[in-house]
Amino acid sequence: MCAQILALTEADDTAQNVVQSLKASGHSVILCESFAAAIELLREQREIDLIMSDVHLENGGNVFDFLRWVKRSPSSLSSTPFVLFSCNPSSMALHLEDGVRTSARMLGAAKYISMASFDSEAFRTQIDAVLPDGDTTWQLEPVENAE
Repeated sequence: MCAQILALTEADDTAQNVVQSLKASGHSVILCESFAAAIELLREQREIDLIMSDVHLENGGNVFDFLRWVKRSPSSLSSTPFVLFSCNPSSMALHLEDGVRTSARMLGAAKYISMASFDSEAFRTQIDAVLPDGDTTWQLEPVENAE
């Protein structure tokens, strides 16, 4: 399935890995570096199949406010699957991960993906599972990286 995916992440190696991985699966990717840019795009763009956001992105707000905005949207946007992603988390982020995961689920996120280092195949598998016709079972455990 070719999906239109909105990816929110800072422009760094992880962003490049995310975009390359999703494109390798045949998906179209729109990359935004701030919540304000994503909101502006979502107000104009009608066909987004999935929203993926770096959980630690702080450029213009926080991921929970953005997730809340998406899920409260009066349009079909509110039913768009939303995935939170964390790669190379700091020790503090690891300490807070269970709370972040629980909060994300309560706010309507479809999945939380956490990786110690980026694993393209595992990432694609997790994203594809959330897309329509995929397995939308909530992912409670961190994705294990292939060694």
